[in-house]
Amino acid sequence: MYARVIQTTCVGRIGARASRHFAARLGPSGIRLRGLQTQSPLDACQATKEEDVSLRDIFDLPTKTTLGSRWFHQGQPTGLLMESRFVSPKLLLQSGKEAVAEAEALVQKVLNAETAAERRTVIKCLDQLSDSLCRVMDVAELVRQVHPDSSWQNAADEVYAGMFSYMNQLNTHVGLYRKLVEVMDDHEISCTFSPVEREVAMSFRRDFERSGIHLPKDAHAHFVGLSSDIQESSRGFLKSQSLPPPSDHAVAVPVDHLRSLPSQVSMHILQSSSTRKRADGTAVVDLVLDEYAAHYILRDCADDATREAVYRAWQFGSTAAVDTLETLLEQRRALSHLVGFESFGHMALEDKMAKSPSHVEEFLRGLATQAQPKWNTAINALHRVRSKTRQGSQQMFPWDRDYWMSKQQMDKGALPSLHSYFSLGRVVLGLSRVFKSLYGVELRAASPQPGEIWHPEVRKLEVVDEDGKLLGLIYCDVFSRSSKAHVGAAHFTARCARRIDDDVEVSVASAPHSSRTVVERDGQRFQLPVVVLICDFPVPVEGSPSLLSWSNVETIFHEMGHAMHSMLGQNGFHNVAGTRCPVDFVELPSILMEHFARSPHVLSLFASHYKTGAPLPLELVTKHAERRREHAAFDLHAQLFMSALDQRYHSPVLDPAGTGDGGWSTRSLIELHKDAMFSEGPGTSFFGHVEDTQWQSRFTHLIGYGASYYSYLFDRVLAGQIWDRVFHGDQPQQQVVGNPLSRLAGERFKNEVLRWGGGRDPWQSLAAVLDNGSTRHGEIDAVAQGSKSAMRIVGGWKLPDI
Repeated sequence: MYARVIQTTCVGRIGARASRHFAARLGPSGIRLRGLQTQSPLDACQATKEEDVSLRDIFDLPTKTTLGSRWFHQGQPTGLLMESRFVSPKLLLQSGKEAVAEAEALVQKVLNAETAAERRTVIKCLDQLSDSLCRVMDVAELVRQVHPDSSWQNAADEVYAGMFSYMNQLNTHVGLYRKLVEVMDDHEISCTFSPVEREVAMSFRRDFERSGIHLPKDAHAHFVGLSSDIQESSRGFLKSQSLPPPSDHAVAVPVDHLRSLPSQVSMHILQSSSTRKRADGTAVVDLVLDEYAAHYILRDCADDATREAVYRAWQFGSTAAVDTLETLLEQRRALSHLVGFESFGHMALEDKMAKSPSHVEEFLRGLATQAQPKWNTAINALHRVRSKTRQGSQQMFPWDRDYWMSKQQMDKGALPSLHSYFSLGRVVLGLSRVFKSLYGVELRAASPQPGEIWHPEVRKLEVVDEDGKLLGLIYCDVFSRSSKAHVGAAHFTARCARRIDDDVEVSVASAPHSSRTVVERDGQRFQLPVVVLICDFPVPVEGSPSLLSWSNVETIFHEMGHAMHSMLGQNGFHNVAGTRCPVDFVELPSILMEHFARSPHVLSLFASHYKTGAPLPLELVTKHAERRREHAAFDLHAQLFMSALDQRYHSPVLDPAGTGDGGWSTRSLIELHKDAMFSEGPGTSFFGHVEDTQWQSRFTHLIGYGASYYSYLFDRVLAGQIWDRVFHGDQPQQQVVGNPLSRLAGERFKNEVLRWGGGRDPWQSLAAVLDNGSTRHGEIDAVAQGSKSAMRIVGGWKLPDI
């Protein structure tokens, strides 16, 4: 399951407590919502029950049209996300200009810093500068994706484009870079940096140098040109995915072979394709494939030849896409050579946990060694299913996989659905209970003010601690609608947590902070985090809430894991707050939450039938979990293969044959299929390359995850270890063995991982959280070093989820 942590281009780059007096008020469904109020102990239990009901009902009950119109449209607008400068598209445009003006004033502060006191503020200035830009640019990116009004979208497009261009100028600003290096190299100043501030400084310096800032003028101009070319090639590759295949690639499919497909799929194919008769009278459709039709034919069509033809046609992809991809990969390699790296992989991994391509390979090979027996066993199980109905050759091919997996499931019979036990409101309530048990924080339903949200279906949550103090805001745009871009499940950072009372004063007016999103702690003032979660769940209707599949439950737990990282990762600096950490660490907290979504103990907190209130039968959960694990080895094989291919495509030698002509990406893919990591055992033909196909033409993750596709698999392993060692019973001090909702374990994870955001070496955080008294000290020491041996250790840890 891939969710996206969307933080725009600002990530890692330049880019008195508020009074809380709320009366009880009406929310979007006529539900009475509680604010933060002082309560007596005698009232606490009843208040908790009322808050639970409010939290559940704002997601389970449909938005009342008239009431929604009243609070959504009427009254003086407060501005999107409680930012008064985001009241209208015109003011959004103005905000972009003001943010650039503020940034320019901060640039001058840095460039003119001469005294020791002024130079001591340089890191703060750069972080403040990045925040001033991102507070507008991140919101503009959000608006582009989710706002239903085209005037808002157009304004956001203009703001984003203009600020993106300005940020690129800052990222190649020689004066800023030289002043940063001057300050970092001055021991009398740098020795006063806190560990987090030192990490902020290093992140700025690395990003400047990766932007070719230190190159001679001509080389730097070449770097800028290559960067522009890479952007263009990336857009071209993604655009090629939406182009229809040429008509001469149509597959002739006998109409009779569509009978085993779901009726709506057959109808789609018949309505979108031309039909003709062959000389022998057989009716066929000339099918121009799309992903929808290909998926169902490969899964449900009983005819081997038809499945093979469809597989070959679909996996042939686009030769133009392959050409664009190879151009892109060659441009990336040239860019990395220009700034002194052996390959783009070396350049991309320098500031990641993996550090180098050889370390990634060590991890992948260690994991593959464990995985081979698992996927061989799974393949043999499919052979047994096939042998019941087919005679002769038992060889299986890639176009057989989905079909026989489906047959295997059908032979075992369908399991009762879990949907009725997972209303969205109950799931969110369960999340609040999990967070309260682990971290002492909970979710509270809140009523948005006029103009605060972009659609009536958006729900607002406050995150509060045990003293009722506000930690941050989560806006949930989780219901399906046509006006929302198809971004899948995503976590948008709209505003990062940051200390603001020590901000550097500038000559222009700074953007005001809403009093409701600023708090005072120990005499210091902090800007609170604001995040937006995007999902695509069913809209609740009268008589039926939004009912989720178990996979959807894992999705919302995953996204809330990102949100809690943002809420608790408050270290004082914007640039390393919350999820602004290395890409091969950022998924750890969210994947860990998926383990909680699968825990019977956790499910018992909230999973009950939406009509009867009957609890979810745990034996049914066990059966579903066993059924899902049957094919988990195949998913692991796919993830390992894609991770290894990504590394090959960003290695020093792109063309294994050294011919210098086109098509080398296919040759490289074929060579990887022959690697012992993937080619031994019964899976040779099952997973092997199919001649005259170009699977890589659809590998779109190469755009956003170039040289780092391994990250999700890596974090799955890390999350599995933390779940087993910290939350699931092998911690000596844990009072309830097997109960993952241990406050002691939660505090450990919060203090060693979440609260740091990106402000500490992730290897140190990992070693600290795993050092529970039962892990060998040698292993902990090696992990803390983050060397090649650490990657080998991680590769040898227990396989995730299978």
